[in-house]
Amino acid sequence: MWRFAELLGIDPSVSVSLGEGDTPLLNATCSRLGQPGGPTASFKAEFQNPTGSFKDRIAAMSSAIIARDGLVGAIGTSSGNGGAAIAAYGARAGYPVILFTISGIVDGKLQQILTHGATANIVAELGSATGGALDAAESIAAMAAEQGWLAFLTGARYAPEAMRGAETIAFELIEQRATATAIYVPIGGGGLLASIWRGYRRMGVGVGAGQEIPRLIGVQPTGCPTLNRALEGKIEPLDEALTTTISGLQVPVLFDFDATTAITDTGGHVVEVTDEQAWDAQRILARQEGLFVEPAGATALAGVLADLEAHRIAADDDVIVILSGAGHKDAVSAARLGVDNPPRHIKSGDIASVLAEFEVSP
Repeated sequence: MWRFAELLGIDPSVSVSLGEGDTPLLNATCSRLGQPGGPTASFKAEFQNPTGSFKDRIAAMSSAIIARDGLVGAIGTSSGNGGAAIAAYGARAGYPVILFTISGIVDGKLQQILTHGATANIVAELGSATGGALDAAESIAAMAAEQGWLAFLTGARYAPEAMRGAETIAFELIEQRATATAIYVPIGGGGLLASIWRGYRRMGVGVGAGQEIPRLIGVQPTGCPTLNRALEGKIEPLDEALTTTISGLQVPVLFDFDATTAITDTGGHVVEVTDEQAWDAQRILARQEGLFVEPAGATALAGVLADLEAHRIAADDDVIVILSGAGHKDAVSAARLGVDNPPRHIKSGDIASVLAEFEVSP
C-alpha cells in the first residue's frame, strides 16, 4: 500500500511493511451472484492481507507513525484482528504492544497476538453493553498521549491518522473497479466503512467531482444495531445486551462517527442480518467460491443476499463485497462449516473402492 505514501502523508522511509495492500478483486461465480441478467458482483479479498484482515493496513500506518514520531510503542483495545495485526507489525519493527481484549476473543486471534509477543490483557467488560469499550478507549487515548505511546484504536474518533491506512482500500477500488455502484461493508466499530468513504473523498470522488462514490451499505448483526441507532441520532453505547456471536462485530459503540456520513452522503443504507445469515454466507463463500473467511468477513455477503431478496439491488448494479477477515482465525466457525462433511477413516486397501465411487463413464 506504500505506493500511496504521498496520499497518506507519510515519508516511505519510515514505513513498515509485511506486504499489506493490493488485495485482489475477485469476480463472483456462484449461482446467486454474477449471473447473466443480474447484478455484477465481486469480492475485495482483504482476508489475504499478511495477518489475515484489513487491519494490517491500519497497523502498517500506525507503525510508520510510531517510527516518525519516536513513540514508545502501541497500546490499544481489540476484539482480535486489530490486535493480531499490530502485534505482528510491532514484532517486525521492534516496538512493544500492549492490548486489552474482549473477554470473548476467539482463541485463534488471541494466539496470533501472543505468538508475536504482544502483551494481552483480557477485560471482562469489553464486548458487553456496559460502556466498558468506550471507557477503555478513552483511558487508553489519554494515557497514550501523556506517556508517548500510539493509541491503537481502530476508529477515527481516537486514531484519525492511523485509520488513513484503511483508506487505501478505496484507492485500490478506484483502480480496480471504477464502475462500482455499491459497496457492502461489515460493521463493528464503523471504521472500515468510514475509511472507505474518506478514501473516495480524498481521491476527489464525490459531490461535484463528476464521479459519484458508490452507494455504501453497512451490514451489521441484528444483535449489535449501533449504526441504525446512530443514524437516528443515538450515538451513546448500546444499553442492551449484545446477542450476536460474530467475532469482531461485537462492538457496542461506534468508534468512527463518519460511518453515518458514509451512508447518508452516498445514498446508502444499513442491512441488519442474523448470525445464521452470516454463517450461511460463509458457507456459500467456502463451498461455491473457494474463499475461506470468518463469519465477520462473510457478513457483507449476507447483506447482499438479503438485499437481493428484498429487491434492493438493481440488475445493472456493479456490487463489491468487502471480505474483511480470514477463516483460519476462528476454528469454531470452521468446524461448523465442515460438520456435514466429516472425514472417512479407511485402510490402505480401501483406496481403490473410494476412487471407484468417483469413476466417470466414458
